[in-house]
Amino acid sequence: MKETQRYGTIMSSSSITPKPAEKAPLSRWSPSDAEGNTRQAYLFPLFLLINVAVMTDRAIVAGASNEFAAFVSSARDSPAFAVESPDAGIGLIQAAFILGYSVAVLLSGHYVHKVRWKPLVLSGLCVWWLGVLGSGNAKDYGSFYVLLFSRMATGCAEAAFTVVAPPLIQDRGGAGSGMWLSFYLTGLPVGLALGYVYGSHMATSDVWDWGWAFYFLNAASLPLLVAMAFVRDGTNGGVLSGAGEFEEVAGRTGDAPDNGTTERMTERTAESGDDHHAPNDVDGREPREPLEPLLGGQQQQRPAAANA
Repeated sequence: MKETQRYGTIMSSSSITPKPAEKAPLSRWSPSDAEGNTRQAYLFPLFLLINVAVMTDRAIVAGASNEFAAFVSSARDSPAFAVESPDAGIGLIQAAFILGYSVAVLLSGHYVHKVRWKPLVLSGLCVWWLGVLGSGNAKDYGSFYVLLFSRMATGCAEAAFTVVAPPLIQDRGGAGSGMWLSFYLTGLPVGLALGYVYGSHMATSDVWDWGWAFYFLNAASLPLLVAMAFVRDGTNGGVLSGAGEFEEVAGRTGDAPDNGTTERMTERTAESGDDHHAPNDVDGREPREPLEPLLGGQQQQRPAAANA
């Protein structure tokens, strides 16, 4: 402790240094934890609701297949094969969705451990929201290709979320990660079932049509996008830690054998030792001693051979 004398009075530096203010304890209902990250009780239910919305959008076309077939056959820019066979046109629309999803899932799976997950998910959800809006506009424009590329965009954007959410729950969920992951996966069948019923009801309504099914989904999912924009996660710099853990484990296994290899080597050594100690039933001789190491045995046999 540093002491200074000023005007005949000895003062310590600790007495004049201001103490940092103590932080007030966070409430259990606070959306952020002590580190400023969004709590699991807020983040993972948000993932569940987004998953339900995404799966609902995926099932609208299948739930109103007859109405979409009528649209494909009457759209002003439908290709000839789709006009002759509307089911083929619907198949092409669904194939475009799967194509966009398949390509984007490869890119998302590659970058999920290299960039922060929040911008990846938020940008994907924004593209998904615009794709849903475009799917509704296709009805008003009477355009087959607007619907086709809008469904492809929703597939691309959906991959950014569905690739990140499960490993993020597993990485940030702690002891309750299994419970949260099961809740998240529940949104898949719930959203698909809701999409089938919702799409069919809207398409056959006397007041609305299947275009409004996408518009209402846009309105319902907009608060979810806004909530995602306020999510905070600074753990590991906001990047999933799976790749770093894999490299760390690979580095350790490169220096020493893993537990399974060590156990197998121990078992083989034990079996080999038992064989050496086993009595010889053929000639009745005493059990042999365990074999010495190769170099040691050769060094011990050389003097014996010289004496002989």
